[in-house]
Amino acid sequence: MKKIIYTAIAALAFSSCNFLDTEVYGSLDENNLYHDETTCMAGLTGVYDKLGAVGTYGQNLWGDLDAGTDICVYNRSYGIDNVQVSTYNYNNTDASIETTWKDLYEGINRANDYIPAIESRTEEECGGKQKKAMFIGEAKALRALYYMNLVAFWGEVPLRLDVVRDLSQQQLKKSPQSAIYKQIIQDLLDAEQACRPADELNAPGRISKTTAQALLARAYMWEAGYPVEADTWGEALKWAREVKKSRLHELYPETDGVNGYRAMFINMCSNQYDLIHRESMFEVEFYGNGMDKTNESSKVGLYLGISQGLQTDPDTPFAYAWYDGTRILFKMYEEEDARKWWNFGDYTYQTNNNKAVKTPLTDAEKAKKEDGNPGKWRAEYDPVRPWARNNSSINFPVMRYADVLLMIAECANEVNGGPTQEAVDAVNDVRGRAGATLVSLSDFSGAEDFREFVREERARELCFEVPRHMELRRYGKDYFFSRIRLLKEQATDENGSRIGYDLANVKAVPAVNLEEKHLYLPIPQAELNTNPTCGQNENW
Repeated sequence: MKKIIYTAIAALAFSSCNFLDTEVYGSLDENNLYHDETTCMAGLTGVYDKLGAVGTYGQNLWGDLDAGTDICVYNRSYGIDNVQVSTYNYNNTDASIETTWKDLYEGINRANDYIPAIESRTEEECGGKQKKAMFIGEAKALRALYYMNLVAFWGEVPLRLDVVRDLSQQQLKKSPQSAIYKQIIQDLLDAEQACRPADELNAPGRISKTTAQALLARAYMWEAGYPVEADTWGEALKWAREVKKSRLHELYPETDGVNGYRAMFINMCSNQYDLIHRESMFEVEFYGNGMDKTNESSKVGLYLGISQGLQTDPDTPFAYAWYDGTRILFKMYEEEDARKWWNFGDYTYQTNNNKAVKTPLTDAEKAKKEDGNPGKWRAEYDPVRPWARNNSSINFPVMRYADVLLMIAECANEVNGGPTQEAVDAVNDVRGRAGATLVSLSDFSGAEDFREFVREERARELCFEVPRHMELRRYGKDYFFSRIRLLKEQATDENGSRIGYDLANVKAVPAVNLEEKHLYLPIPQAELNTNPTCGQNENW
């Protein structure tokens, strides 16, 4: 399938679903925008566009802003004293923090511009009643997703629901998280009513009805955690169940002898969409290698990938691989778990006669391995040629059905005060696909025992996908800090074995530098300069 390409025009970005059939709009203003279905879709594409920015899923949200946790760390020893987010050595003038903040709010501003504009158009101008509702519903879901990322990294932020066109409209205090969640949930409830079913859209780059339901489950689950701690576990469980009841999504199965987990990510890296099982419910689409007149590529598989340093071999992609999965994550996997040697690279590249030679790890090397480059997205499968040093076309998943199953497991445990057969079955669906040992109700002593098991299962399945800082924080402030401090050398497992890093190792730096203020990112100085009423986050 062709991917959507976004072309920035005027205040929004526009595109066609087929990049070979992109119409150019030479004279667009508020009087002639959105006069037919094509231009309404073009405007919606502009709201989607910011999902692919460097500050969002193009790099920062899964990269430097979310590294420095118990499962992912920066790995360059020469950067042990670098001023950067992933080592907790930064302030509120950091460029990555500012870029992500601006990109997320630009996405929100586009949604705030687009939604009332479409609401004011007739059904005929939008291609009919259903299409008009769909356009508004998807835009609201996108606004909710942008705000979910702001909450995940900053906590309290200004809640902007009107378009900002100049600095006079910029002044706004931070809103409490409860108010932000209320808006996120309302937007997603509206979207759930208006978005089209996944089998009708047949496009995982668009938000479907079940994607809105899954995002609702995630939002309610986050709200139930620290610091809001709302009584919303039941709502989260309800919406996760709705996704399952639709029967439109299932885990990707074994294909041609390749485990389904691995096969799904190979497809994703290869730009192949699965429109039968639809495990990938919503993914941010990227296109090209950045070498033509459009640049809609990302760093997926390059900055977070398997290291390959030879730049002169056209048959093998160069990859920086700035991050490692940690020893803590590595020890969570059984050897039989197919996810272990997929999420951690099971090969390296060796240079021979100016060629990069892919060299599988031997059994002895695997036995000695403790951590290493994440292999979840592998640039070798990127079909775009020539490979580029800084750009890939690999998509990034925002929501997978495996996450929905694990939400069912977690929420059922919380609602019922302990694990249920439904919860165990949901976990076993995920574990069974991976070839991991299945569990039963009798394996757990109660709610806390199962709760911690699901937390680890989420790490095993969803590592490097769902914001890890948010995953840790929603389990409580103490949990957040204790998990990251496991990176210190004195951290041991239940057998007394060291699972952290020597304090001279760059991978231990996050634990060394971690302070109370790092619970959330600081409000960027650029925001405070134009909006001094906003206020800074606690301890900053």
